[in-house]
Amino acid sequence: MKRLFAVFFAAALLCSGQTKFPDTPAAYQFSAWLDAFNSGDRAVLLEYLQRNNPSHAADINQEFGFRNQTGGFDFKKVEESAPMRLTGIVKERASDQFARFTIEVEPAEPHRIKELDLRAIPPPAEFPMPRMSQDAALAALRAEVEKAAAADRLSGNILIAKDGKPVFTAAYGLADREKKIPNKLDTRFRLGSMNKMFTAVSVLQLVQDGKIKLTNPLGKYLTDYPNHDVTSKVTIHHLLTHSGGTGDFFGPQFDAHRLELRTLQDYVKLYRTAASNSNQAVAGRTATMDFCCSVY
Repeated sequence: MKRLFAVFFAAALLCSGQTKFPDTPAAYQFSAWLDAFNSGDRAVLLEYLQRNNPSHAADINQEFGFRNQTGGFDFKKVEESAPMRLTGIVKERASDQFARFTIEVEPAEPHRIKELDLRAIPPPAEFPMPRMSQDAALAALRAEVEKAAAADRLSGNILIAKDGKPVFTAAYGLADREKKIPNKLDTRFRLGSMNKMFTAVSVLQLVQDGKIKLTNPLGKYLTDYPNHDVTSKVTIHHLLTHSGGTGDFFGPQFDAHRLELRTLQDYVKLYRTAASNSNQAVAGRTATMDFCCSVY
């Protein structure tokens, strides 16, 4: 059995082109997972998970979606190695994102996976990004986004500015898939949680101008908000730090009316309805509700 395992391990290394994995069960399983994941073949990945990580096989759609999002991973280095556990660094093929992987396998053959975790990390200093001229960087960007758009992994607009002047603008994909309406440079998008960074900057600009205070309660600015707990206890700082305890408005009401949410007041109306049905806001408690994202 050990001889058979060694043959399988060597085959996995040859198939993946990796030559720096240690000769351990954990390394074998990670190499085999990497081959299946990078194949881009849903059936291949599912077969591997069914044999080696059954609990994740049930989430094959999520697993394969993650593969399409990342484009797969390139193995970079091993950090720590033990027979049943391996940690190291990989890099996404579809971006410049690095990740630290941890895999732990069962002691008994066939050494099924007990844990496989990947966490995004800043680019390690030992893998510096090559410096490029502006023209070369923009050309590389155009090539990457056009490839992503062709693979239906990108639908939207891109604008890059330098010294306040656009140096790259482009629109990709469809604004309306049913009607085949393409995106244009002036297409308006729902940004969702991406609005938070802009909201925070805008609010702090108002604070800087002396127009609002972070320590003031919400009720000083939204006098008609129906939840007294929120208006009296929750401050602007609480909202910005997601610690107002206002709860999560995603639920049946949001699902029923989400296509009607087109203006700022549409969202405020939804929040008011949710607030009138709940009096459980506690300032200082962690909240998931993106209230501050849309109110300002």
